[in-house]
Amino acid sequence: MVLKELKIAMIPSYRENAGQYEGMAEFTDASGNVALKLTPEMCDQIFLICAEGILTVAKEAAANLVCNVIEHRKELEAV
Repeated sequence: MVLKELKIAMIPSYRENAGQYEGMAEFTDASGNVALKLTPEMCDQIFLICAEGILTVAKEAAANLVCNVIEHRKELEAV
């Protein structure tokens, strides 16, 4: 099966469990589609999986920013 769609959204303030997340994951193959309702606990587990990737990207972005600032500073000092 292939993941067709993944949606996660914060539960609005007028509903039970407001401020938590809920979602839906839809899978498909030649036999048909399967949709899963994602509970707040399931969404939290997905976020934990994503957290490491987010940290990696943030560290890379910070390193690139530092390099750009150093290069720009060298250009300004050369003028």
